[in-house]
Amino acid sequence: MVMEMSKELEVEYKNLLTRTEFAAIQKAYDFQAPIIQENHYFDTPTASLKQLGIGLRIRQFVTRAEQTMKIPTTQGDHHLIEITDPLSLAQSQQLVDHQQIWPGGSIGQRLIDLTIPIEALKIIGFAKTTRYLWPSEFGLLTLDQTSYQDHAQDFECELELTPQAVAKNSEIFFMDLLDKYAIPKRPVINKVVRAISHFQKSH
Repeated sequence: MVMEMSKELEVEYKNLLTRTEFAAIQKAYDFQAPIIQENHYFDTPTASLKQLGIGLRIRQFVTRAEQTMKIPTTQGDHHLIEITDPLSLAQSQQLVDHQQIWPGGSIGQRLIDLTIPIEALKIIGFAKTTRYLWPSEFGLLTLDQTSYQDHAQDFECELELTPQAVAKNSEIFFMDLLDKYAIPKRPVINKVVRAISHFQKSH
């Protein structure tokens, strides 16, 4: 199988929701059919990636899979570089079963560049997300309902900017959306951190 890596700048606005707030936004917009995905998060026992602010996961969809690495940039809190290596479902499951990352892609090379031993990586978190998407001129509006290893759930709203979206207009749209439904601005704990916390509680 030929693997092609993608690398892109990700700009996004996020807010945690209650179940009621989630349902109100879901009802208001014409969201596409939900996408179900399972995320397995990786790090070393000494949290080498966490110390660098990097997130690493294998993500499994219904018919395909991928491994991704999110790297912070110097451009601001909402900016990340995301590197993606496509995987087959069978390949991803084998990697998850053995708690491994595929070493042959761009992420494997990045880990080598960071002098992080690939064999030291282990699964440290799990999250299963049902995701609803609504493409708009302001970006991709996303609703996530996520369950964790200990069966806890949370709800989140995200606006991911597209190349055509104007950042200022997108931020105004997102803040207006929160105001419309009287949703307070809640600090979002990174989903990786949430997944790790719930994973530890279940073990």
